[in-house]
Amino acid sequence: MTTHRAVAGVLATVGVGLMMLAAAPTARAQVKLEYKYPEGQTLTYKTTMKINQTMTIQGMEIPTEVEQAIVTSRTVGKRAGDSTLPVQEKVEAFRTEMSLPGNMQITYDSKQPDAKIENEQLAFLADVFKLAGETTYTVVLDSQNKVKAIEGAEKLQEKADKLNPAVRDAMRSRFSADKLKTGFEERHANLPDVLARPGEPWERTETINSDQELVFRKKYDYVGTEKKGDKTLDKITVKTLDMKIKVDPNSQAPAKLTKSDLKVDSSEGTLLFDREAGCIVESRDKLHVKGTMTLAVGEMELPGELELTIETALELQPKAK
Repeated sequence: MTTHRAVAGVLATVGVGLMMLAAAPTARAQVKLEYKYPEGQTLTYKTTMKINQTMTIQGMEIPTEVEQAIVTSRTVGKRAGDSTLPVQEKVEAFRTEMSLPGNMQITYDSKQPDAKIENEQLAFLADVFKLAGETTYTVVLDSQNKVKAIEGAEKLQEKADKLNPAVRDAMRSRFSADKLKTGFEERHANLPDVLARPGEPWERTETINSDQELVFRKKYDYVGTEKKGDKTLDKITVKTLDMKIKVDPNSQAPAKLTKSDLKVDSSEGTLLFDREAGCIVESRDKLHVKGTMTLAVGEMELPGELELTIETALELQPKAK
């Protein structure tokens, strides 16, 4: 019995030692990831998005393709006496190409803001795109870098009030202070609340406000570091777990979404974060969704199917020399 216990004790000691050795790399790999807002900093990002959508209603396929490229800047001001910090968000350039049912092609480039959309029924979209390309507002952070206020939302809403009634309310809602605040917070809430460690994932919710409000539930997982140029960056994998569409009962669109049951068919994504600078350097995501939905056109309900692929890429642009 004594020998047994001695051997057991040795095995236990060895086991604990092995556990400690195994745990040591993980402990060394734990890192603190947080966004930073150094005064005077300006970051410029280019975001590209490709959307391929096929809606099938009463056996008829209705395909839509969209390609967008948006250049945005984020400029950090100086902290005031009350410790608040202004961060200006501005769209520097906006370009979109849309292929719609009926062989309709729409192109808009903010570098040519006076260009017209030939289709009379969709000509109002030029004003929508122009407003999107002129978007500027300021996020005011408190001493803890939490959003305290949004400045500039009222001016954007005033411009939205002049749009076509079909999109006026949706655009006005999109530019509300609450929506802008939520959007900024979600974009800066994708990092873990605690030290990041491989094998300890976390979840976040992200919302995209388009014609409908799309809500994504995502899982993030820290996987270590990756070399990019002369930088060593922290790499995070991203997977969308599910997606929901929030139905707007007050929508003025001619075809209103009343029901949806969409499932994530596949998803993959990565995020590269510069720990020292406290900012994202690159983010890529691809999502494929399938499911059923019901549209209401007047008094008639039309059940259908939807297949949707969204590819996005965000890249930090090099500083101008």
